[in-house]
Amino acid sequence: MKKEKNQISRRSLFKGAAHAGLASVLIPLGAASASTREILNENEQLKRNNISIDPSILNAEAKILTPSVIYASEGIETNIYFDNVIFSNLPNELLAIDITCTKGRQYDKFWRISPQTTDTGTIEFKIEVSFAGKIIASKTSELIITGKNNGAGSSIKVLCIGDSTTAGGQYISIINTDYQVMASPSMTFLGSRGSTPNKHEGRGGWKFSQYAGDGGQSTWQFGLSGLAESPGIGSVYTDGKSEFTISEVNLSGGNGYVAARRSKGIDNPSVNGTLTKVSGNGDTLIPFTNSVMTAANPFWNLNTQRLDFKKYLMDKGYSMNAEDLITVHLGINDVFLDVTESKLKGIRDDFDKMLSEFRAVIPQINIGLCITIPPSISQDAFAVNYASGQTLKRYIENYKKLVEFLLSNYDTPEMRTSKLYCIGFNYCIDRTNNFQKTTMKANARSTQIIETWGNGVHPDNTGYYQMGDALYSFIKSLVS
Repeated sequence: MKKEKNQISRRSLFKGAAHAGLASVLIPLGAASASTREILNENEQLKRNNISIDPSILNAEAKILTPSVIYASEGIETNIYFDNVIFSNLPNELLAIDITCTKGRQYDKFWRISPQTTDTGTIEFKIEVSFAGKIIASKTSELIITGKNNGAGSSIKVLCIGDSTTAGGQYISIINTDYQVMASPSMTFLGSRGSTPNKHEGRGGWKFSQYAGDGGQSTWQFGLSGLAESPGIGSVYTDGKSEFTISEVNLSGGNGYVAARRSKGIDNPSVNGTLTKVSGNGDTLIPFTNSVMTAANPFWNLNTQRLDFKKYLMDKGYSMNAEDLITVHLGINDVFLDVTESKLKGIRDDFDKMLSEFRAVIPQINIGLCITIPPSISQDAFAVNYASGQTLKRYIENYKKLVEFLLSNYDTPEMRTSKLYCIGFNYCIDRTNNFQKTTMKANARSTQIIETWGNGVHPDNTGYYQMGDALYSFIKSLVS
């Protein structure tokens, strides 16, 4: 019998798909109109074709990258987005994803819980991924749900270390805005960046290696007094010979110091003098005293050329104890362009170096490794940010290897016993709705304005707020 024009044989379809190692779509194999040749879910496809597919034909495989412990808290919505944590050589639309949990609800693209008082406790949370009726991946975690009043009357100090996703302070500020009024716990955020109470140690573009070393370019610290308007981060000042961009502001009542990196010129500032504003916020003229060179990394001691957390605490006038918390959210800049085994080993060595120094000063202090957030859902965002320099597909492959590496090394019972915890920043962000958007003309000849994604790796404020929800839920579990 002569085949109709659009008919495709089963043999040719699966031979080609198996050779490629993936299938982007499965279409009806009988004659059908173009309007019905759409992507179908697995069960519908198999039913229509009346065939049984062995997953090995398409080399079907998947990995589930959720931490072993998921933290939630009464009254705070927690989401686990499947595209964030399930990685397969087949599109997720072709997979059967099944959540086994006595709490929460499974939707098409995510699982969600908004815990009530009766939900508190520790519950099993299991994800199974199947293709053609066979399970190809499974992961069981503990879901720990804390009550709203857990830890009432307690307090904790939190030092958040990170890159540009911490530098804006949004996930810290939403905790202070939304949750500090609750019964527990009282939280004080520490750091040389941001403004009280939203302090932190976030620096745009930074990697694990910079926080484990001197950070790169040194900065200058200028002693100031009697300021009417404080300089802003990013403001530029000159001493008449070189220009300095403000990177840290530590002032109270117009007195204290600012730190700045030399951004133009080669001359070092004098010990005493006057800075004149070139751009940004702050007084036009700022007399300074006692200018000294400091490391870009606030935890680095220039004199001894090593990490020195004790000096950091002394310089800032901070005190922390074993019940307090240090969080680290890094990785985007480490693997953005490429990832290798040696690079991953370097990340582990650098993070372990940081851990050793923190623990040498405060044995058994709580450490939270925030699992790196995923990128936007759309290649359009990468086009806006990186032109043709990087694609979503390439970065997501690097990202997947990073997250798998972090979980395999640090998401273990032994690490949790030592008070190092993995915090699920990776599963909690809505990559479709909570990443930065932009608008543009549909094309040069069109008058239509369309909305698309505008940032590849940075959420909008609502995405940062979801990170804050995850961090707060973890802190609630820690102090309970």
